[in-house]
Amino acid sequence: MTKANKTPQKASEPNINAFLTPVRYLDSPRLQSPTSHDSNLATCKTRLETIVKQLQDNYAKWQLAQQRGTAICYAIEAKKTKCLEKSQDDGVTSSYPDDLLLPCNKLAIIASIFGDIANNTKEILRQLRAICKLPGAAAGTIFYRSWKLPQFVAFTKELAERYEQEALVKKEVAENIAHSTERSQLIAFTTLWEFPEHVDSYVQLGFLLLAEEVSLRQ
Repeated sequence: MTKANKTPQKASEPNINAFLTPVRYLDSPRLQSPTSHDSNLATCKTRLETIVKQLQDNYAKWQLAQQRGTAICYAIEAKKTKCLEKSQDDGVTSSYPDDLLLPCNKLAIIASIFGDIANNTKEILRQLRAICKLPGAAAGTIFYRSWKLPQFVAFTKELAERYEQEALVKKEVAENIAHSTERSQLIAFTTLWEFPEHVDSYVQLGFLLLAEEVSLRQ
């Protein structure tokens, strides 16, 4: 004979205990401590300040090389023009005068400076991208006035591309200007150097905006 009055069991208690038991989500991201976060931001800002100074210094070097190169191009053009005129008077093929050797060597050295600056800017771009990957909210932080790290990356990326394109033009001018066989070629090479297509007033405006951005530090 079965017991009619069986004590009822509290079947809901295990469920209640389950809800009250703390759950650890292993896949959830670990939160950084305020100290670690602040340290990452300080590191980012220090590196960014160094990078900005490198970009500005490189542009100053670029402008100086541009000016010196232009003067040398005019000197080569003047010497080569005399050589072409003399060749026409004598009825002989234009030669490569010895007094062009020194200015051409100088122009080649200056052209290599542009290449060095272009390569250095690529390295700066790599460093900026690495900073963006540091732990913390650095990529979304405004370190100066309004630019976030992605804006610095975009500026440097376009700058590196323009530097690389213009460095190739400078190299072409340095290698060929003294071998011009016509006056029009000389003028074309000098003009190509003096009035750059890629590192132009647009780049200058970009650096003015960069200077304005970093002029007031937070």
